[in-house]
Amino acid sequence: MLKVLVFGGSGLIGSRIKQLLQTKYQIIVPSHLQVDVGNKKQIEQIINKSKPNYIIYAAGQSSLDQAEQYPQLAYLLNAQAPGFIANFAASENIPTLYFSTDAVFDGSKGNKPYLEDDKTHPLSEYGKSKLLGETVVMDASKRNCIARVIMVYSPELTKRKRFVQIVLETLKKKEKFYGVVDQMVNPIYVDDVVSSVDLLIESGSYGIYHLGARDYVTNYEFIKKLAKAFNLNENLVIG
Repeated sequence: MLKVLVFGGSGLIGSRIKQLLQTKYQIIVPSHLQVDVGNKKQIEQIINKSKPNYIIYAAGQSSLDQAEQYPQLAYLLNAQAPGFIANFAASENIPTLYFSTDAVFDGSKGNKPYLEDDKTHPLSEYGKSKLLGETVVMDASKRNCIARVIMVYSPELTKRKRFVQIVLETLKKKEKFYGVVDQMVNPIYVDDVVSSVDLLIESGSYGIYHLGARDYVTNYEFIKKLAKAFNLNENLVIG
């Protein structure tokens, strides 16, 4: 059975990878107490001890606001740590998959979808740190893989409140929620992300991939769909 080491196993994507793929792969998920992704010695120890066939970096700073407020931490978690992991993994001939984001683009393409080979131009510290993370991971080995995702959602509640959870809680309190009308997104269900990861591992794929739904909506339309699906007041959604 293939051994897959997952950093960030308590997060939305990492935890679901463990739940859905544990019967197919031997999923190894070190806790925060076992390994600090910013600690090179601990990283080396966990990789040497677990001897994985594949590494997934699903950790990092995923909050745009937090990245703006604490850019050094964002660069540590989104670029330096995955860069060290990818380089050490490459020395052991282990491919690495790194999760990135649509924030590596500036959104100026309009209604046309971004393709994997489109020119990147991040505007935020978050996007810049993730793009640097992509670069260092891909420079480490040609076998590595980048999976860019956009607005991943799940029906399960998590300790760290994500977009869908915040929307639903706000509407349930009968408070207004303001949606963005000039931003097109491809919200993707977390289980579809995991299925894609499974395919990338199984096929030995490498390079950059965009993971997202085939259809697209504005941020505002997505919120309206959420309200309707949960029988909440759609009139509270303001565009």
